[in-house]
Amino acid sequence: MSGSGRGAIERMAAWVAGVRREDFSRSAIEQAKLVLLDTIGCGFAALDDESARAVLETLATLGGRPQCTVLGQERKMSAPSAVLANGTLIRVLDLNDYVVGAHPRSGARGGHPSDNIPIALATAELAHASGRDLIAAILLGYEIYGRGKALMQADSIWDGITISGLAAPAMAGWLLRLDEEKLAHAIALSAARAPTPVAVREGGISAAKSIANALIAQNGVQAALLAAHGVTGPLDLFEAERGLKAVFAHESAAAGDILGAPTPAENFITRAAIKAHPCFAGAQCAVAAAIALHRLINGDVDQLASIRVRLADLPIVRRQLADPGRVTPRSREAADHSLQFLIAVALIDGTLGLAQFENEQWNDPKVRALMARLQMTTDTDLARRAGEVYPCALNAVDRDGRTHDVEILAPPGFSPRGPDAGTVLEKFNRISADRLAPAARERVIECVLGLDAAPSCDDLMQALAAPSNSAGLIRRPR
Repeated sequence: MSGSGRGAIERMAAWVAGVRREDFSRSAIEQAKLVLLDTIGCGFAALDDESARAVLETLATLGGRPQCTVLGQERKMSAPSAVLANGTLIRVLDLNDYVVGAHPRSGARGGHPSDNIPIALATAELAHASGRDLIAAILLGYEIYGRGKALMQADSIWDGITISGLAAPAMAGWLLRLDEEKLAHAIALSAARAPTPVAVREGGISAAKSIANALIAQNGVQAALLAAHGVTGPLDLFEAERGLKAVFAHESAAAGDILGAPTPAENFITRAAIKAHPCFAGAQCAVAAAIALHRLINGDVDQLASIRVRLADLPIVRRQLADPGRVTPRSREAADHSLQFLIAVALIDGTLGLAQFENEQWNDPKVRALMARLQMTTDTDLARRAGEVYPCALNAVDRDGRTHDVEILAPPGFSPRGPDAGTVLEKFNRISADRLAPAARERVIECVLGLDAAPSCDDLMQALAAPSNSAGLIRRPR
């Protein structure tokens, strides 16, 4: 693949093939380990989720060669199936990390690059890779996600998970040590099937919201395995008239320059924030504000005569407030994307965890009555002061005329310097406590934090599988 006439996919493949694990800084490696630990915790926390169980049961019926570890499961699955299983577990609670703010080049917002960590886990195990290589693959995925965001328009009808169609085969192909030509075909095979409309997380939100990226990731790994055996893909996807121009439309003419650029000194992982609450990124500040107001009024929401909610005046926020599927959620998936529900239930309960989604609380008369009372508005000044992290202000007046004001400009879990070790460790222990005994949790933490010095991923994979004795695994009663 020589010559100046190479397309964007070929140029991207040339860059990926040349990436070395030494290209990533010590700070990026440390951040990748923290994000990996956070992501694993999210997966363990979801083992009782209905949609996740359905996916696991479906994959179990399909069978296949036991190649790769699935979180909390004694039996391994084929590499593509393990990616789908772990990808579902990690994403289904909407608790994994998210990208902070708008991309500086395109203005595109949001996303969960950690959705693709299951690719690194499965392929590293399949390829008998070192712990350092697994970390490098994660950082490669984050960097590709950032490059994809640079090419997507801020108001695109295509969801950001489409980028995983590029990241997944690149991560898998790099770990499998595919040469430049086979890497290009792997990326082309995967990207051709990846475009996903934003409708997966708007309107009548369904379980597809939780598994859409996992399906793309599964296909990306499969594409890398196919390319390894000589299957080819459409290398001109970015240049073809009916290719990906409409999807990556922000700077389609410069796609090759962006996707094939040298590895930067600062990895895109620095833009990742750790979620404190199991809901979409745009509600993290709002939930924190509702919890703070609950404390101010000692939990007595009935005393409030009015509650005004002020959010950043951003196009994405205005779309969220106007989305009927979020205003009146009808499912678990819609509820964790509903600002009205999340604020109301957090204001009533003084917290927001997995328990707030049990028994379909979005249909509870008390919750729905409070949702209807919320005066939802946007504020340009709030956006100016802290728009990057979806700030929120609550202004309440009680029946005696007293006012209660709360303003949250940065969400819990957010650090401008990237993921914070203390935040990640506290969250991991908290959300995995129902599934793993203390000794099992400590083993996972030790394996992850020591991964960069591990000659293989074997110890980590053994720690991620279901412990063999009942003392290691705590199952919630049904």
